[in-house]
Amino acid sequence: MRILLISANREPFPEPVFPLGPVYVADALQKAGATVRIADMRGRVFGQSLRREITDFRPDRIGVSLRNVDNAAYPAVRFYLPSYASLMNSIRASSDSPIILGGSAFSLFPEEMCSSLGADSGVQGEGENAAPVFQDFDTGRVAAPGWADAPGISFPTNIGELFPGFRRYRTIGIQTSRGCPNQCIYCTYPSLEGRRRRPRSPEGVAGDIAMLHRDYGIRRFFVVDSLFNADEGHMVSVLEKIASMGPGISFSCYLQPKMSDPAIFRLLKKAGCVAVDFGTDSGSPALLSSLRKPFTVDDIRKVSRACRREALDFCHSLILGGPGETAETIRETVALMDEVSPRAAIAMTGIRIYPATEMERIAREEGLIRPGQSLLEPRFYFPSMGAQSLVKTAYESVGGRRNWFFPGRRDWSSTIGYRLLNLLYRGGPLWRTFRK
Repeated sequence: MRILLISANREPFPEPVFPLGPVYVADALQKAGATVRIADMRGRVFGQSLRREITDFRPDRIGVSLRNVDNAAYPAVRFYLPSYASLMNSIRASSDSPIILGGSAFSLFPEEMCSSLGADSGVQGEGENAAPVFQDFDTGRVAAPGWADAPGISFPTNIGELFPGFRRYRTIGIQTSRGCPNQCIYCTYPSLEGRRRRPRSPEGVAGDIAMLHRDYGIRRFFVVDSLFNADEGHMVSVLEKIASMGPGISFSCYLQPKMSDPAIFRLLKKAGCVAVDFGTDSGSPALLSSLRKPFTVDDIRKVSRACRREALDFCHSLILGGPGETAETIRETVALMDEVSPRAAIAMTGIRIYPATEMERIAREEGLIRPGQSLLEPRFYFPSMGAQSLVKTAYESVGGRRNWFFPGRRDWSSTIGYRLLNLLYRGGPLWRTFRK
């Protein structure tokens, strides 16, 4: 069977994200006996190029991976469903093969997306076990194959043949584990990956990195785990394996701002880490509690100091506008960022509401969402101060601080400055270019 996997993500900001999900799924489908090719819609206009891809490969099945529903950045919200609909129309104009949807965006809204996009079928959740769905798909049915065996997940060694365009990406994603045990009120990871952690073997992770470096000359990586340090013991084992490979690669990662042993940051540096993005959300104790974060303001201070000691660039990602947010709690967050002085503070205003989250329950209880109202089109939670007051207070509280950035302030992807920076900068995440 010939299967064409199409990565539908075209969002360029802050930089194009490597389609790791389709790559892992492609490897699993290969192992199940299929002939697979990945087509990437990044930077492409639907039509002739896609038609040529489909005509040349002649797929029996077409899988379309939908990564995001929108950019989750208020007030400059970009909703991606119209773009996905255009892609589906282009596919239908070029092929009669059944279309099977998947990806994290689809998994959050499977029935709605299947219906609105006119797909033949879909895979909700992880796709590594989806070979039977492609083989014997049931028209109109959304299948849920269950969690993948994380130790069996691997990067395909024939990636150059499987995904000819993969070298266009400056940074390649790598996953070390799946599942998140935290209870954050807004997060979709428990729905998408489950709460039980399923780690890959440190040898497998390091082997993928070594293969990509040796065979394809890849030097820059990003650990895509929602929290690389959710299990510090496993993270340390992975880092030790990567460090044993010697110099030559660099990577960045997401961490929660809590570490039992600050010396782990020294190991991060030794293994090649150049930048850390902390999922901090707030600098107010009241808001950390409201958002159900498993760390304290003092933890935030400690990890920031540890990064600075090891000369590791770091940023704090923030969400302003949770339940109980006020002008005073926003000022507390700004004051803490002044104190810990990250390279960047990346701040969202308002919280995107997703189904099956505690945030959805709270929003419905507060009457912000009507019973039965769909969340497919972007809906945001705002505290009692309201959306306009929240945004105004956030901007005024931050003032002229140069290391703060609001993704929702405007459509940054259309600015000339961003385009030039993205073209010329080669040093990792774009926030590393910020000046304090």
